[in-house]
Formats: sequence, C-alpha cells, structure tokens
Amino acid sequence: MRTRRSSSIRPVFVTKAVRRPQSLGARRALFQVHLWLGVAFGLYVIVIGISGAVLVFRPELQKATFPQFFHVDRGAAREADATTLIRALNDAYPRGRLLGIDWPTYRRDTVLAYITEGARLRTIFLHPVTAAIIGELPERSWITRLQDLHFDLLGGPTGRLVNGVGALCLVGMLATGLVVWWPGIERWRRSLSIDFRKSWKRITWETHSAVGFWMFSLLMLWAITGVEFAFPRQFRAAINAISPLTRLPAPESNLSRKGTQPVPTPAALVDQARARVPGARVGRVVLPATDRSSTLVLMAKRLHGDYDTSDEVLVYFDQYTGDVIGTREQADIRRTLGDTLMATLGPVHVGAFGGAGVKTLWAALALSFPLLVVTGIVMWWNRVVADRWTASRDRSIQ
Repeated sequence: MRTRRSSSIRPVFVTKAVRRPQSLGARRALFQVHLWLGVAFGLYVIVIGISGAVLVFRPELQKATFPQFFHVDRGAAREADATTLIRALNDAYPRGRLLGIDWPTYRRDTVLAYITEGARLRTIFLHPVTAAIIGELPERSWITRLQDLHFDLLGGPTGRLVNGVGALCLVGMLATGLVVWWPGIERWRRSLSIDFRKSWKRITWETHSAVGFWMFSLLMLWAITGVEFAFPRQFRAAINAISPLTRLPAPESNLSRKGTQPVPTPAALVDQARARVPGARVGRVVLPATDRSSTLVLMAKRLHGDYDTSDEVLVYFDQYTGDVIGTREQADIRRTLGDTLMATLGPVHVGAFGGAGVKTLWAALALSFPLLVVTGIVMWWNRVVADRWTASRDRSIQ
C-alpha cells in the first residue's frame, strides 16, 4: 500500500511543479526563505553591489588619484638594473625586509617594490631609470576604505567572516529565488520580459523576476567568489575534493653552500634569466623569504602585469650560488579543471579579461544587486506590510 501511495504521489508532485508550482507547500516554504533572506540581508547586498561596481575600476581609480606613482618621463635612457634598485631601497629603508620588485607594466611606467617593517607592508614606487624613490602608496585612502568595506565590511578579520556568511546567504537567496521564479510551463516566457504599459506595481514585480532570471548566473558567480575570498582554505579544499589542485612547490636553495662563496647580485640573476628566456621581459624578482628559499625571476614572453600567466616563465636560483635550480614554463603545466577554475575566479569576478568594455559592463551589471533588493522590498511592502498597516490603522480608528 505504501509503495502504491508513494508512486501515485510522485506524478502529482511533478505535475504541480511543472504546471502550478504556486500550489506546492515546498515552494511556499522556499518563498519564505527567499523573502526573509532578502529582508535581513538587503542592506548588505546593496552595499556589496554598489562598492563592487566602483571597485571594478580600482586600478584606473588608483592611477587617477595618485598619477605621480604611475606615470613618469622615462626618456630613452637605459633602465636601472636590479642591484641598483635594491641598493636604493635598502638605503631608504634600512630596517625593512624587501620582498620583491615588479618591473613596469603596460599600465604602469614605474617600478613597484614591497617592503615589510614588522607588521607593516610598504608599497613603494621607484623611477625605472634613476632608481629614485618616488613615494609610497598611502595605507589609507578613499580607495582602501572602499576596499575594506567591500571585503571586510570595515571590520577587519571579523568583518571578513561576516562577509563570508553574507555571501553564503546570498547563494541561498539566489538559489531559492530561481525556484520561486518558475511560474509554470504555460507562463514562463512572460517572466522573461517587462511590460512597461502595466501598473507600477506589476512593473516592479516583472523587473524583479526578469532581472533575477537573466542575471542569475553572473550573480551566483559573484556570490560564490565572495565565499572563496572569505574562506579561501575551505573553498580550495572543496574544489580539491572535486578536481585535485596541482601543487608545484618552489625548489629550495642548498643550505650547505651558505657562506662558501660570494652571493650573486640580483642583476646577475636577472641577466641569467634573460639569457635563458631570450626575447622575454623581466617582470618580477622575488627575494628569498627563508634560508632555504630560492630567488625567483619571473619573465614574461608577451605582456607583464595582466591576469594571463600563460606567457610567464619562472626561473629559480639558488640564493647562495646563483645556480639555476628550476625553470617552470606556465604554458607547459597540465592544469586540472580545479586549477582552471581557481585561476579564473579572480579575473571573472572583477571583469579583468576584456578591457574597458567588459569592466563597464560588469560595473553596470553589479548594480542589479541593489535593483533586486529594492524591487523585492517594494513588492514585500505592497503585498504584506501595506495591507497589515491598513488593517491595523482601521482597527485603531474603530
């Protein structure tokens, strides 16, 4: 009897889900979840959407705010070598530890260096020819405050944790929204567009429905990458469980050779890297962080400073002898699906893969977050709050 009853229930449920989903209790329950997530996290979603739309242009905003750090008159003189640059940095910051140097890119004329002093990270710009220090990127500016708002909700590590929980709730909001959106097989096409000839209440409903459907994939991608930014270790572990991530540890220096001969100059290592990868441009030098670490010289065959790393060649040197202890061509690495996914998330999140046109489109589409929140709250107010408000006022008058 139980088997017959359960088998007869399934076709009825499927029929209702396909034709009349509004009559299903499960659908009504998911609607309540969607509604109250939207009400509870509406302000959060608006803040994240608007701040994200602005931060799509973060590199351009930094260049406009601090032009002296990005544009200099280089002339035709030869660029300063790595040893000269490092000497200038060591003289200016004797108590700091130099992490590495980035050479000029197609977006920046200057040399960029990173130095730590205790817990403080300094971002320093140098003239590429004279090695003169131009200045430091301020630790606090309106751009960094906007970044702190978007990533950490102005709350540091605790704010980032809250942001991650908010991103998870946003994933749930979008998933339940897709279920709630389905109007039935006979009416689904009407939920893809907006008829501006109708009343403003109907237009509000159709805007929420149509924008939610057409933007679902991109909004879900942004929500999932938000989870990854807040919980990177857990996210990588989840991806690794599905598609193993490739681990490529850097080769180590031979500690037994420490002090046995003069330490090679960074300029000499760069020259070796140029000889090993002819025609490429030096992009970055990363100095050893420990006694066993190697010195890394990154060479770019085409363009340095973009999100595409397939043209990069990593040359590793023993920090004590200057011997090449490893060369890694990024294009030759066999990447898993998980590797490709992790490498794609960042550029796709900020629209850094198609120039100014994609960035402008991404910024405009990010505003669908606050649009959905506003239309959703207006719908809730019209359908629930307004009626209860009117009934309560009528009772008070009586």
